Amino acid sequence: MTGFVFLRVRAHRLLLAAALLSVLLTTSVLATLAAFSGAIGDAALQAGLRGRSAAAASLLVGGQVPPGSGPVPTPPCATGCGRPSTGCR
Repeated sequence: MTGFVFLRVRAHRLLLAAALLSVLLTTSVLATLAAFSGAIGDAALQAGLRGRSAAAASLLVGGQVPPGSGPVPTPPCATGCGRPSTGCR
């Protein structure tokens, strides 16, 4: 049975190589597009924060507070808002 499989692989090695190459090319293109879309999002955020409306930009902070723990803690939010994000100037 194993000999038969090896004979089929040997007979169709060009087709199998083409299929493997297409899978590798598709994977690399998709990875490149994912990285490019992340870079475009960062560039758009930086450009938006450099514009005239940067002073009026608001920050929405969300989180989950367990019930019965009292009011929402503001010091972590205040320290996080005072420090710029990675890549933002």
